[in-house]
This record gives sequence, structure tokens and C-alpha cells, in this order.
Amino acid sequence: MNHSKSNATFFAIVPGAGHMYLGLMRQGIEIMFLFFLTFAVSNSFHLSFFGILLPIIWFYSIFDARKKASSLTELEDTDLPIFKSTDFSKLLKSNNTGKYIAYVFILLGFLSLMDNIVLPLLSRYVNYEILRLSKELFISLIFIAVGLLIIIKGRKLKTGDNKCNKEE
Repeated sequence: MNHSKSNATFFAIVPGAGHMYLGLMRQGIEIMFLFFLTFAVSNSFHLSFFGILLPIIWFYSIFDARKKASSLTELEDTDLPIFKSTDFSKLLKSNNTGKYIAYVFILLGFLSLMDNIVLPLLSRYVNYEILRLSKELFISLIFIAVGLLIIIKGRKLKTGDNKCNKEE
């Protein structure tokens, strides 16, 4: 099906909307999710290094929508390459999904509470620079701890898979 490259480019000004114009709803939602989640995390927790991802996602959205609009083959609405290694439909059916979503909300709520209530109250008594550095250190340590937990859990799953394969 022929789509207008100029229309796809126009809609792609909002990341993901160009893909939706092309009928690629899944890809459009995934791009929007990435873009706006990155924006929210970057602004909410003052993590400016996440901001570097915004233009990358935005330009990917524009150029990919233009490329797909000029494609002569039938477009297939599959996961984006970044999501291909994760089977979200399987993940959403998992019994642990609710638990992980709850952990994310607890973590975000805790960080928001620290940023919006605790730190402004402490700023009356403690130098602002010390508070800022403490906050950055705390958030960095949380990211490191979550990353390490994911790696450890991944190793346990792999060794469990190897044991199952050896028994067969």
C-alpha cells in the first residue's frame, strides 16, 4: 500500500505517530512509550543523561517512518528491534508481572517523595550542594543495584536452564 512520505514525516514529528499513520500501531506505541518514558524519567528525577536518548528516538521515528512509507512491500507490525528479545505478551501473562510493576511504582514513588518533600525540607538545614550530590549518589546506587539484580537473576535462570537440559 502506498503512503505519502510527506504525511508520514509530518506525523512522525510526534514520535510514533508516523508509524501509526502507516498502520503500524504496535511500533508506534512502542516508540511513543520509549520517548515519553525517557522524557518523564529525565525530567522527574533530573537525570539529564537520559535526555541524550530523546533526539535519538525522535530521529529514528522520523527516518524509519519515511523509509517505511516509501516501501513497496506490505508493512508488518512487529516489535521494534529493541523489544524483539522481550516477549511482552508472555511477560504480561506471567504471575510475577504485577509484582514487578508494583516494585517500579514503589521505587518511583520513593524517588518522587525524596525529590519533592524530603530534600526541600532538608535544604533548610543542609547545604544544597551536599543534598544534590547525595541525591545523585542515591539514584546511581539504585540503578547499579537493579542492574546487578537483573544480571544475577539472569545467571540463575541460565544455570537452571542448563541443569534442565542436562537432565533431559
